[in-house]
Amino acid sequence: MLKFPYQKTIPLTLDEAKKAERNTILSACCTSMGDVPFVDAAIIILYANMLGANDMFSMVTTSLSPMAIGLFSLLATMFTGKQNYQKTILQVTSISLVMFGMIVLAPFFGKWSVAVLLISLSLFSVIHTLYIAAWFPLLSTILYPERRSTYFGRMRFTWQSCSSIFLFIVSLAIGKNPPIGYLQIVMLVSMIIFAFKLYFIASVPTFEQSTENKASFSFKEGVAKAMANKPLTGFSAYSFILNLAAYGTIPLVALYMKKGLNAPENIIVLISSVSLAGMLAGSFSSGKIISRFGVKPVLLSVHITYAVTNLILFFLGKGCMPDNLLYTVIGLALFAYSFMYACSDIAGSCEMMTLATPGNKVVAMGFFNGFNYSGRGMSRLLSSLILGSGALATNWTLGGLNISHYQTLFLLYAICVIFAASLLVVVPAIFPEGEYHYSVPTTAK
Repeated sequence: MLKFPYQKTIPLTLDEAKKAERNTILSACCTSMGDVPFVDAAIIILYANMLGANDMFSMVTTSLSPMAIGLFSLLATMFTGKQNYQKTILQVTSISLVMFGMIVLAPFFGKWSVAVLLISLSLFSVIHTLYIAAWFPLLSTILYPERRSTYFGRMRFTWQSCSSIFLFIVSLAIGKNPPIGYLQIVMLVSMIIFAFKLYFIASVPTFEQSTENKASFSFKEGVAKAMANKPLTGFSAYSFILNLAAYGTIPLVALYMKKGLNAPENIIVLISSVSLAGMLAGSFSSGKIISRFGVKPVLLSVHITYAVTNLILFFLGKGCMPDNLLYTVIGLALFAYSFMYACSDIAGSCEMMTLATPGNKVVAMGFFNGFNYSGRGMSRLLSSLILGSGALATNWTLGGLNISHYQTLFLLYAICVIFAASLLVVVPAIFPEGEYHYSVPTTAK
């Protein structure tokens, strides 16, 4: 009987590891181009608005995926360890494709279209949690410790290149005022690309696991072990607060450009592709930057860039400069923001794998991702609630400048980022004190 590679168990060698790295990177490319309509703020916000969603629901659509991962990632580890990681990913991807199809078909449900979109996207996001719960443990079985930062940098660089090119093509294709059918076609193409990751995941063999990768604790014991890992809990709490303060900026820019600046749709999508290009450049450079300077200066630079960018956006109002120049400044600001976000994310992934307790890696990674993604989702969800509740003045003046409620949120983001910097004291890479569960590097052979 013919077996797919994932159904075979083989020893881990450097050559086999490199093949697995290539297949997982290609899988990540399919995933990123597939779900880019959901994680890219511009497309999903435009799509939701065309279906009749207001500002609050438009922002909610961008928060569903990270919120679901944050809330359910720890519970998802209960199911992840019961079969090999590849099989879990293949199963959840198949179910996700069904939800994807419902999102594409949402406009055909008339007055229920917004409800269908939100329900389908919510289910897609919950199912995607199982993928995340299996993805990082899968990578831990194929990556030599000394290759982690290089791999994560190369992986992010590759999938973000694909996403940036895809978004750039979309921005050129849809025009200034696209009908909703155009966005449905974008969703359908993304869905087809998303399906190709089934092949690449099935091409990754199951490797014989070392002792540190084998689960040796029950779920309850694993959670207790993760909570007792002080460096991991400290870094998880810091990641939660930082993402809570910073993750709402990029989707808010898309909404601000649409509603506050009345920018054309293709310009909004184009600036989203510039933002992805910033992440691309950050991913390409992060491995070398972290290797040369370490995590500490990277995280300090992240806080400075986040705060300065939000302050710049706070002062960029309608009419403060010609539109073309205004859009250029916004694009450059988001490029810098995204560059540092990529560096921060890769540093966080490396720290997560380093701090995860041997024998408890699946639950430890789920524990960290619960905090990490909850911060991301809550950032956008709280922004949605603030915009929807009308808690902020629609317009106010500051020294002759007319400030909208969108700009007020940018100011609040900047203040929160500065506050989050006070939690750097609990980050192991900043103050390496106490007992750590670092994996012992092994030489690639």
